Amino acid sequence: MRLLSVSSVAAASVVALFSLTQVQAYGTLGHTLTGQLGQKFLTPETARQIEAILDPSYEGLLSKAAPWPDTIKGFSRYKWASVLHYVNSPGDNPPDRCVSTYDFAGLDIVNGLFNMTATMKHFKDQPPTTTGEASILRDALRFFVHFVGDIHQPLHDSGKDRGGNDAPIKFGKTKSNLHSMWDTLIITKDIKDRFGNDPKAYLDDTLSLAGQYWKPESLNWTDCDAANFNVQNPWSNTTNNIKKLCPIEWARTMNALDCTYVWKDYSPTRDYSTDYFKQVTGPASQFLVQKLLAMSGIRMAAVLNEIYDPADASSVPEIVKRDESPKLSPRYLRLLEDALAH
Repeated sequence: MRLLSVSSVAAASVVALFSLTQVQAYGTLGHTLTGQLGQKFLTPETARQIEAILDPSYEGLLSKAAPWPDTIKGFSRYKWASVLHYVNSPGDNPPDRCVSTYDFAGLDIVNGLFNMTATMKHFKDQPPTTTGEASILRDALRFFVHFVGDIHQPLHDSGKDRGGNDAPIKFGKTKSNLHSMWDTLIITKDIKDRFGNDPKAYLDDTLSLAGQYWKPESLNWTDCDAANFNVQNPWSNTTNNIKKLCPIEWARTMNALDCTYVWKDYSPTRDYSTDYFKQVTGPASQFLVQKLLAMSGIRMAAVLNEIYDPADASSVPEIVKRDESPKLSPRYLRLLEDALAH
């Protein structure tokens, strides 16, 4: 069965008969941060249009939209989307062999990004005329923002042990798994250890790294290899015109990190809160975890700018000055406080 097309996304009652078998998506904190980072790189016109698409309760903030797809996983109406949070490639077995291949008919995050991008572009060219179409567009935007975050978490790009969910680890006194560690534990500990439990300080540091430490590489994060557009996908007629969108390339790059960092020297008895943690959050890896968050936000914004403000989308804009301190829900704040207490 193919992914739903732009037109068939409208059939919200259509349910693909698949279950979520691999992963829980990037943690709430990770998605909130990627949304905040993305917001900083939106042009004012793109930000205006996004605010018009989203429900008023979102206040036009990608950081509020990004976690939404994880909140509706139990809804039958959205069951079709459960497999779109990850991609598995045959033969992939990190750290010995990392393989990332594209499947035209795949029900995965790569095609999910093509699908949602095509849906947004479709309604940009032909604005919604009904509340149902407006709802489809709103969902596509929220899924897009979420999937960009997911695809930049390397364990969403490898099927080994269900993306690390079945790979137990120790993280200090906490027993967890490799996937949850990359989703939440590493980021939470980094904020606690280096930034005094202040997510905004972490966000500001990540922006500073993108603007200084990772240059000139960061200036090229929105470039896509021209070869990407020689590969057909079910929405090629639309997505080939979005030159900042290359999820095939993104998935391949993230998958390679599963061999070089994520799965390297894996052991269920290893304490991952010590040397491993220092490596992936520190200069030895160019502050890899923050780097992936920044890549996600910048690429997210680049695609959205190309759709909603193409006149100004030729280059990464300067950070839009906007007072957006991390707006975390009370429920999330409680979870964060609990996590930081361990």
